[in-house]
Amino acid sequence: MRQRKRTRWAATAAALCIAVSGTALAPSPAAAAGAGLPYGVSQPVQHAVRMSDGTRLAVDVYYPTNLRTGAPASGRFPVLLSMTPYGKRSSVTTQATGGSTYGGDGFYPWLVRHGYVDVVADVRGTGSSDGDFQLFGPRELRDGVELVRWAARLRRSTGRVGMAGSSYVGLNQIYTAGLIGRHSPLRAIAPEAAGIDLYRDLAFGGGIPNVEFAAVWDTLRTTMTLAAPDEPAADPSALVRHPATRAQRLAQLDATMDAEVDTGGPRAFDGPFWEQRAPRNFLAGVVRDSVPALLVSGWNDVYQRGVVLDYAALQNLYARAHGRRGGHVAAPFGPMLAGERPTARYQAVIGPAYHNAVVLGRPLQNLLLRWFDTWLKGRRPGMASTRSPLHAYELGAGRWVDAGRYPFASARVRRLWLAGGRTGTAASLNDGSLAATAPRGSGSDRIAWSDATSPCSNQADQWNTGFVGYVTALAGLPNTPCAKDDRTTQANALTYTTPPMRRAVTVAGPIDPGGASRPLTTGALLASNRAVDRAMSWRLPGGTVLPYHPYTRAAARPLQPGAATPVEVEVYATLARIAAGHRLRVTVATAATHLHPSPAQLAGLVGAVYELQRGGPSGSYVDIPMTGPGSLRKSPLVWSDCGGGC
Repeated sequence: MRQRKRTRWAATAAALCIAVSGTALAPSPAAAAGAGLPYGVSQPVQHAVRMSDGTRLAVDVYYPTNLRTGAPASGRFPVLLSMTPYGKRSSVTTQATGGSTYGGDGFYPWLVRHGYVDVVADVRGTGSSDGDFQLFGPRELRDGVELVRWAARLRRSTGRVGMAGSSYVGLNQIYTAGLIGRHSPLRAIAPEAAGIDLYRDLAFGGGIPNVEFAAVWDTLRTTMTLAAPDEPAADPSALVRHPATRAQRLAQLDATMDAEVDTGGPRAFDGPFWEQRAPRNFLAGVVRDSVPALLVSGWNDVYQRGVVLDYAALQNLYARAHGRRGGHVAAPFGPMLAGERPTARYQAVIGPAYHNAVVLGRPLQNLLLRWFDTWLKGRRPGMASTRSPLHAYELGAGRWVDAGRYPFASARVRRLWLAGGRTGTAASLNDGSLAATAPRGSGSDRIAWSDATSPCSNQADQWNTGFVGYVTALAGLPNTPCAKDDRTTQANALTYTTPPMRRAVTVAGPIDPGGASRPLTTGALLASNRAVDRAMSWRLPGGTVLPYHPYTRAAARPLQPGAATPVEVEVYATLARIAAGHRLRVTVATAATHLHPSPAQLAGLVGAVYELQRGGPSGSYVDIPMTGPGSLRKSPLVWSDCGGGC
């Protein structure tokens, strides 16, 4: 027997729309020209740093050297610290972004040559470090605080420390800055490709397991398990002991996690395990501890959702702590309000790149140099004076824009209604239309649940951390056609398409007049997780643009067959130009390449048939902030490389 369920869908999209505000930032002459680098880079100096619990962490230190003699350069230098689980001497750490010129994720020869000491540490239980891997457990988070204080005392250190790195190496910067306390040596961080909530941003989508990322993560951890000790001759048994014991511990970690998720146990929901690791819960400490933060991400990053929320939260927390709101008061994790003056201490750079490619290219190296020169070397004005600290790439327009507030003053929520068709623009189940006014009559469109979808979509590369985008970016080539056209995913889906735009607008989801359907952003929700926390949701005049779902077991409720039920789906923010003559399309499907229900979830899905309501009291719609391209302030700078996403 097939189960039929009637559901009203109310999808929401938070599109980046930029306000006029800002001051141009000029790169330093040496960084802009790539010439006149004053120092060389030493070989790694090994250290075994003992933590307060007795565990020894393996650390490499790279010093600036005299270009003529190769000896350590005279003077003192600020320190940049990175903590990696991927092996401090692996190719990921030392070569991934440009070899001897730009290094990798943790090793920064470009910055060492400009006068920084580079410290790279293996996270406990990985690489050459002792201890047990904890996946951001409490003891691991404490290690970051102790390593910062150790690095500040290095003999050629000025006592000022910054942190840099991507993904895992970016997240632990937020934890460290939020725990280190006031008046610490940590003066700035630059987390790249890091989000605000591991449960919502990464591990699950709408409460559905992200199995594609999980598979990639399992593969990446082989470097954690198999990394050889720095000096195997000193302890030959470690060549066998480390991989064997670590493989066993990681297998145990996976087994308990997978069992809970598969059976609908505690870690299948947002609870203590995920809350303990949510970067959101450390942002107040980052502001309290007075640590400036530069957030770097991409519209195709796995942390597409989290970076703009991190930015708004840091700005809100700083405004509340320093009285910058005037008469306005808002929740720290709500939208920034009109009249709020942003601070340059918290900036975001959001390009078109995929996760792995966020770190590529000279623009990022120069950006890191300007950031750390500002906060670790005290160079003024540097990046400390801008009034437009949000820098975003406008997809489809090929330009960078600068702004201050998120969401932005020029954005106006436009409600578009799901309506009947056929429009003749899509080879979908229904080929429906997307209308500016609610349909006069009522109707519905049916879709049967299926976990199958075409692999030719942008989702596949986005959620495998962008391996294809990374390789093509390194080669200077465009990404695959699947990244720019997802029509094959619409064959077993419902689509709703606007008429051609009369004039250009900036929002998510343009449709090429020639027929190509370019995917820009997505959202998902297991309908039993449809409960919404209104206090944490974002509402702008005209509609809700970010429905916040608790994702707790207590809040979960199955759909009732035959009853029209409102279901609000969060669609991640993006920034894109829709040219005149192009269209906007909403696609509703029951499957995504990266999300696959757990066995416990499948029991309520197999055999289901959904009806999306059109018109009448249960009519479905999408709320989208839009603005005119003329309200966007073009940036004078190229802030990062395309990273396969242009």
